[in-house]
Amino acid sequence: MMIPNRSEYLKSLAQSGQKIMGVLPALYPRELLWAFDIHTAEIWDPPGEILHANAHLQTTICPIVKRSLEFILKEPEIINAGYLFPHTCDSLQNLGTQVKDLIGVNVPVYTFYNPKGSFNNTTTKYYREILQNFQTTLETVYEPLNPEKLLSACVLGHKIDSRLMAIQQARMTNHLSLDNSAYFELMRAQEYLLPLDYLNLLGKIDILEQAIEPARARLMVSGILPPSPEVLKFLDELGVSVVADDLLAVSRRIPKFPMDAPLLPLDYLTDRFFILPPCSTRAGDLEERLHHIDKLMQASQAQGILFDIVKFCEPELFDHRLLVKTLRERNIPVLTLETELQAYLSGQDKTRIEAFTELLFDMVSA
Repeated sequence: MMIPNRSEYLKSLAQSGQKIMGVLPALYPRELLWAFDIHTAEIWDPPGEILHANAHLQTTICPIVKRSLEFILKEPEIINAGYLFPHTCDSLQNLGTQVKDLIGVNVPVYTFYNPKGSFNNTTTKYYREILQNFQTTLETVYEPLNPEKLLSACVLGHKIDSRLMAIQQARMTNHLSLDNSAYFELMRAQEYLLPLDYLNLLGKIDILEQAIEPARARLMVSGILPPSPEVLKFLDELGVSVVADDLLAVSRRIPKFPMDAPLLPLDYLTDRFFILPPCSTRAGDLEERLHHIDKLMQASQAQGILFDIVKFCEPELFDHRLLVKTLRERNIPVLTLETELQAYLSGQDKTRIEAFTELLFDMVSA
C-alpha cells in the first residue's frame, strides 16, 4: 500500500494551481468545498516544535490548537484558499476568532457553526440553513455554484463513505490484512488526498474472502486522534489488533449505517450529519454514546478499550469519567493514556500498555 507523503503531495497540488483550504477539526461539509473545486487539507497534529503559538494561547489549551496555530503562523504556501474553523469546541472557536480578528493571515478565514445538543426539527432546519449560508459566502468569493457539481461531489462522498464502511467491517471481522499502523495510515490519508485519489486508494485495499487468524488480543480505541504511530507499532509488536474505534478523526465522521445515493445535495448533506455516531464535540447523549461503543465492541469482539485522551481536551474529558466508570462496572478492561501529541512513547506508558495487554491475553486464554 503506497500512500503519498502528505507534505510533498500538497506542495505538488499547490504548485499545479489547485485551490487548497486548511480545515481545522473536525465536522464540515467537505462536498460543498469539493463542488467549488477547493481541496481540503485538514489540520490536526502538524509535526514540529511549538515556537510561537504559546505567545497567543493559555497554557491549558490542548496541543491540537497549539500545533494548528503554529502551523498557521508559519503561513504555509500550500494554503491559498483560506482556513475553515468548524465549531468543534470553544478552544477551536476562539482560535478562529484570534486568527481572523487579532493575528491576521493573508487568506480568508471562514467559520462553520455545527449544531450541538439534541437533534430535532429545529436543529435540522438550522443545519440546512448554515449549509446554504456557507454556500452563499463561497459564491461571493468564487462564482455561483453549479448544482450538478454539488450533486457529483455528494455522489463521490457517498462512494467514499460506502467503501470506508466496508473496510471498517472487514477490520472488525478479520477480513483485512493490515497491521494497526497501516490501517490508521490509510484512514488518515483522507485528511489530505484529493477525494478521487483517496477513493482509488481505498479501491486497492483487498477485503479478504476468508478470515485471517485473529491477533492474540483485540482492542477498541477511543479519543480524538488515533494513538501515535509509536503506540500502534508497539501494539503490533505485542500481538494486539485495534479492531474498532470511537475516534473523532476516523469513525465518528462516517455514517452509522449506509445511506441511499444522493438525489438532492443539501438534503443528503443534512441527513448525513445527523446520522453520524454520537460524539463529545456535538454534546451528544452519553447513554447513546455508551450504547454505540457497546455495539462496536460486540461486533468486533474487542476485549478491552484504550482511551487515548489529548491533554486539556474539554469535550472528551467531560464524557471520559462516566464512560470509564460504566465500562468498568461492566467488567470491561479500560486503559487511559494522556497525550500531548508527542512523537515518542514514554517508558511509563510502555509499561502500562504491556500490563494492560497482559490482562487482555489472560482474558483470551481463560
